[in-house]
Amino acid sequence: MDDNKHDAALLSDAREVLSNTRLILLAGGSSTERGSSLTTRDALLPYLQKLCRSIEVVDSNDVDHLLRAVRQCDFVLNVVYGAGGEDGTMQGFLDILRVPYSGPSTLPSAIGMNKEIFVSLLRDSGYPVPHGCLVTTLGDPRSWPRELQQSRILVLKPIDEGDSLGIKMLDGQAAAAEAIARIEPTDRSRWRLEEFIEGPFGTVGIFQGGPELIIGDAVLFDLPDGWRFYDDRLKLKLVDEHATPRILRRPAAERIRNDALRLYRQLNCKGLVRFDFIYNDGAPVYLEANTIPGLYPGSNAALSFQSRFSFEDLLTLSTASQIPGQLK
Repeated sequence: MDDNKHDAALLSDAREVLSNTRLILLAGGSSTERGSSLTTRDALLPYLQKLCRSIEVVDSNDVDHLLRAVRQCDFVLNVVYGAGGEDGTMQGFLDILRVPYSGPSTLPSAIGMNKEIFVSLLRDSGYPVPHGCLVTTLGDPRSWPRELQQSRILVLKPIDEGDSLGIKMLDGQAAAAEAIARIEPTDRSRWRLEEFIEGPFGTVGIFQGGPELIIGDAVLFDLPDGWRFYDDRLKLKLVDEHATPRILRRPAAERIRNDALRLYRQLNCKGLVRFDFIYNDGAPVYLEANTIPGLYPGSNAALSFQSRFSFEDLLTLSTASQIPGQLK
């Protein structure tokens, strides 16, 4: 069977699965990414209303509504971003209720959300990652890793935020020390200081599609003039300027796609996951795993698969594939 016929058969089965599914679309939450979650909810709702037997929208802040709704659903599609939604908290809650849900389980979600733990695990496994350290006290810059002491530009980032929120680009040790000193003491343990890696931002998506793992294209984003990194304003299209996506071709893309395959299995992922990296001097330097990536037309996850699937087909297949015992 050729690829087109194979995909058509998978999609036909996926549509049948969803047509019999009572689905909860779980969105909102209390994190700084609530707005992005609600935007995703609004983008997905028309598709899901057409695809599913029934669809009920629930805000994760309304626990009573959630408890009532899960008693009558077949599956929860979770698009609650940030703390409380993709850090293992909601996953553990739904596990206790024995309700099937989208995305990885509790431990992979917690690992993917925490940039410090994720980077440490990847480094120990031999993947290239930025050199850095957890900022718990201001300390003496002379105690920082050698790579940080030698870096002209440093990056200070919250370890558990998405959409590039809160990231600070700092020119030199003095600026970094000043920024660290301004962090509230109760928050110091949740920031990571990294060397700045030159190169375009990149991403690759992967999900289980029936019996196989489907890996998207490795996509790079060329920044507009004057921008030093792919921040939340560019990612969420909050400014008039745009990063220009381009697909990384063979053989350079094969290493990234193979890494994504191994990481997905090593982390015991489920559902649609996106791995982000900086493409530096012909090789990836990995930044984070997005276990609940933004999923709407034009999102980075959709761009990774657009050469193979329309957005509706991507949503259909990646959702139906996670419903236990349905798509073979």
